[in-house]
Amino acid sequence: MKRTPAALGGLATAVVLVCGCNFSGGLNAVPTVAKDSLQTEIADRLTKAGEKPQSVTCKEDLVGEVGRTARCEVVLSPTNSFEPVVTVTGVNGTTIDYEMSPAVSKEQLETAVTRLVAGTGVRVDSVSCESGLEGKVGAVAYCVVEVAGVKVRRTVEVNRVEGLMMNFDLLPV
Repeated sequence: MKRTPAALGGLATAVVLVCGCNFSGGLNAVPTVAKDSLQTEIADRLTKAGEKPQSVTCKEDLVGEVGRTARCEVVLSPTNSFEPVVTVTGVNGTTIDYEMSPAVSKEQLETAVTRLVAGTGVRVDSVSCESGLEGKVGAVAYCVVEVAGVKVRRTVEVNRVEGLMMNFDLLPV
């Protein structure tokens, strides 16, 4: 059994990103946080926590309805990136409160599993994961790891989450 911090090392100090942001739409419009504003807010918060990202790219605006989510890719280095999930926790008029939880995309998980297996001294031919991985204890994803032409299905399971840090185990299916 192997354990690895997902591509989020060093971000424990960022814990949770919460913002009371005011944004307006037209009359009767649902308030939103524009993706550009969200990117700036995330980059500023991470920088203040001591982790200056190379880039932050949000795929969409954050719609101001409780429970709605947006995803943003945060790249800290060429080998260290993650995709936090930004979730609306409250809306009061044009003020939107939200928080961020850790996650890795399918591609980011494939990179992390490759690095983990290669760290044991084994040459990895390929890794193909079925999905990304949410930062919730007990969350699982499945990956096929190919070594020396032999493909083995492995389970990746989150065993701990602290702020934006998540640890997971790579287990046999």
